[in-house]
Amino acid sequence: MFTVNKPKLRFNLILMDEGEYYFDDYSATLYPPGLSEEESWYKRVKGRILVCSSSIFFEPDEMKLPIMKFPFREVSSIEKLQTSISPSQMSPTSRLLSNPNQQQSLLSSKADIFTIQTNQVIEMKENNNNKPYIFKKYNNLKFKFSLNYVALLPILENMKELLKFSRQEKTDHENVIKAIIEERESKLHFDLSLLVDINEKNILEVHCSKISPLVENPGRLLLTNERLYFMAMNNIEEKSNQEYHLSAISKILKRRHSLREIGLELFFSDQSSLFFKFKTGFLRNQVYDVLIQHLCPQAQNSLNEQKTHLLKWQNGVISNYEYLMYLNTLAGRTFNDLTQYPVFPWVVSDYTSLELDLNNPGTFRDLTKPMGALNPQRLATLVDRYNQMPSDQPRFLYGTHYSAPAYVLYYLVRQAPEYMLRLQNGRFDSPNRMFNSIEETWSSVCNSSSDVKELIPEFYKPDNPNNNQNDHELKCGEFLINSEKLDLGTRQDGKVINDIVLPPWANNSPEEFIATLRKALESEYVSQNLNHWIDLIFGYKQTGDEAVKANNLFYPLTYEGAVDIESISDPFERESLEAQINEFGQTPKQLFKNPHPPKLPQNLRNQNIVIDQFDDFSNSNNNSNNNNNSNISNSSEISNTNIELPNIGNNNTLEDQVTWGSLLNLKQVNNIKSHKDKISSLILSSKADIIYSVSHDSLLKIYSLKDQKQIRSLNLCNMALSSLQLSKDEKHIVIGSWDNHIYIYSVGNGSCSSSTSGHTDAVSCLKLWNSILVTGSWDSSVKIWRIQKIGNGIQVEKSPIADFIESESEIKSVEISPNGMLCVAGSNDGTLLFFDLISLSMVKRLHLFDDEITSIRFTPDGSRIIASSVDGNLKLIGIEGQEIFSFSLYQEVHCLDTDGSTLIIGCEDGIRLWSLTTGNELTSNYSTFLDSTKSEPISSIHVSMVNNRPMILTGSTNGNISIYQ
Repeated sequence: MFTVNKPKLRFNLILMDEGEYYFDDYSATLYPPGLSEEESWYKRVKGRILVCSSSIFFEPDEMKLPIMKFPFREVSSIEKLQTSISPSQMSPTSRLLSNPNQQQSLLSSKADIFTIQTNQVIEMKENNNNKPYIFKKYNNLKFKFSLNYVALLPILENMKELLKFSRQEKTDHENVIKAIIEERESKLHFDLSLLVDINEKNILEVHCSKISPLVENPGRLLLTNERLYFMAMNNIEEKSNQEYHLSAISKILKRRHSLREIGLELFFSDQSSLFFKFKTGFLRNQVYDVLIQHLCPQAQNSLNEQKTHLLKWQNGVISNYEYLMYLNTLAGRTFNDLTQYPVFPWVVSDYTSLELDLNNPGTFRDLTKPMGALNPQRLATLVDRYNQMPSDQPRFLYGTHYSAPAYVLYYLVRQAPEYMLRLQNGRFDSPNRMFNSIEETWSSVCNSSSDVKELIPEFYKPDNPNNNQNDHELKCGEFLINSEKLDLGTRQDGKVINDIVLPPWANNSPEEFIATLRKALESEYVSQNLNHWIDLIFGYKQTGDEAVKANNLFYPLTYEGAVDIESISDPFERESLEAQINEFGQTPKQLFKNPHPPKLPQNLRNQNIVIDQFDDFSNSNNNSNNNNNSNISNSSEISNTNIELPNIGNNNTLEDQVTWGSLLNLKQVNNIKSHKDKISSLILSSKADIIYSVSHDSLLKIYSLKDQKQIRSLNLCNMALSSLQLSKDEKHIVIGSWDNHIYIYSVGNGSCSSSTSGHTDAVSCLKLWNSILVTGSWDSSVKIWRIQKIGNGIQVEKSPIADFIESESEIKSVEISPNGMLCVAGSNDGTLLFFDLISLSMVKRLHLFDDEITSIRFTPDGSRIIASSVDGNLKLIGIEGQEIFSFSLYQEVHCLDTDGSTLIIGCEDGIRLWSLTTGNELTSNYSTFLDSTKSEPISSIHVSMVNNRPMILTGSTNGNISIYQ
């Protein structure tokens, strides 16, 4: 939530102009102008002089007196006063009546006094109240000051230099101030004696700026092996060194700031966050890498996190509010930057009824449309204007945006008035434009051609009675109340602006209003339609043709990547662009390229769901497209498919993920002459009593270990069978063939139940996970299919849900991660392709070998991938593509499997074992297991745990099956 810091001192950085820097402050005394020197002496005001890059402030110690700001643009001179006030200038009576101690103090001082001659003084924070600034005009009036405890001349020279620099052209002035800051930064170093623990080790020290709403405070960041420290260049912070324990950091995300990739946001376990801006992207990345790789590995944004949150949301484990907050955070929205503030939807459209019926669809806003498209008449006008725009330039429907600093503060002016005063140059907005009534604001965003703003999270965040909120955080509905009794003005109709006028159903209670809106946000209607709004704000309808179709086009500069600010050398053009984007707002980072699935209907949600056992992201892609015009998507039908199928696939169980232990002492217990040609794939049933195998002899064979005989042999086609997968309920077998088909064999019926023409060339490999089937082919494509449950059987849907043709050569192997989120495919040219099974997109291409990739496996925890090539090379890599280690067997490798610790490899000369822990081969002079496998090339391997002991099946190029236990 937006936090309003209440500093002990009245002066704070929000009082400065945008782009202004605070340098120094000094104890000082003001001698009021327009009085005799004697009166000025007696009415002197003690306080502080604050020297900034574009102005000088004077903050009186007395709270009732206003802070005075002297903008350099209005100051004509800053000079030392040659003749100062002294007792000799007082009348005899005054000298007698004056305090002896004051006289002595004045007599013993040098009475160094300087003057600021100005045409304007801006007064603010009188009685520490937030009210419009008072701009007082003068005709070169001189204000006299003296400094306490410090010599005047060096400080006076600094102020005069700053005044002189302010006379320069804007660009030159900015460059000079930048040089001053850099010089000060070069002298700023941490005093290591101030470290919390003297045993801490200094890891990295860099310059940066701490970012908070409308404020940028430069300083220095220090990383030790235990803590992060920030030391501001000035003394505005309560503590000179702020420290944060690294163990408290829960997440670290790279951020944009001022349109540049130079920001870093750190999130802490207490829900607070810090935002730092660095001078270059290189420095930002350096700090990020040190934190993630060495100091805070727990804070890394994992590849699976986004999919995990999706699953949790679909099943009601997390709320709509929590999921929207997560998406906002992922898309770069932050409470620390008003230009990128989190955005939430209007969900209720009824602000006039006495009671709000959350079971009535008419209560809600149409979430399939952006705000600007809710009113057909307004939209028609905007479309006409759009069509009249020059076709050779980027066109847009809305010249305004749904989120911008002005809109955030429009809602929060009562809670954060000083921020509005800063944004509006010391004034509140016109009373007629001020946030006054929920109903009026809703009417405006539905009808005005220049108002399409959405809401902010504060509208949906009730107080948590079990949570001790930070004193500075907004309480529930507090932003709706004029608790500071601000003078916000009077409207043309004579009404004084005070608390927000709430709808009748809120019963004049901000708490009830927020609680009701939250109920609406979490309602079943919103749950089933929120995915459409996500498509508009964060998803595939944000840009391109889909945005055009959805009437979701905003001013071009608002989109990420619309302008490369680094390439603009003209400072005026750069400043203009930054100002425009800050004014228009910024569109969030696009998170999804495909339609976002809906939340599961309430009766189908499983809040106890195991996170690594969920269905594919795009289960509703096609349906979402078909339902864009309806108020409620037909997600119930879609979701029934999702819920009925989780046991079809062959995903790993906890038992599967038990480590094998030592394999060196296994013995061959059986050898079966099963096929006449190379065995391409084999699987053992969960009861360890049935072996299923397919071969290049085009046969599927089923062998009973219990009866020690073949119980089924089926010729599915006239070409080689390349691969097979067993459904988790073991009622069906999915088989790939060189005749381009995918076959499904019914174990119960003992026959082929269906076949699908999958590719234009041989199906070389396939992998099944729940209801998702991935196939690879010699036609160089990878296809994602959905398996449908039909009565007591299953079948492959007629069309794939994704078809990837990114490979430049034949696909030879595919594998799915244990949690079903990632697929990798190995090609004939040694390239490894990564596919996101949630967004159905290719996310990475990695040239791994110079020859064909023969086999791929994920480790059971999904964090690593082991791959082999036909020329005998093997590599262990992380899922981000980084190589962990590699080795070569100098012979053809056909297949492999792993438990995460041990790697078993099928080669030309039998079985080889390798340790993934040490990176060394496992050998023994007395291993009968290894010796017994060397009689023939191994073409396929399957490992199962039977009675907590490993059982290994191998298939050979000669058609034999061997069993080791």
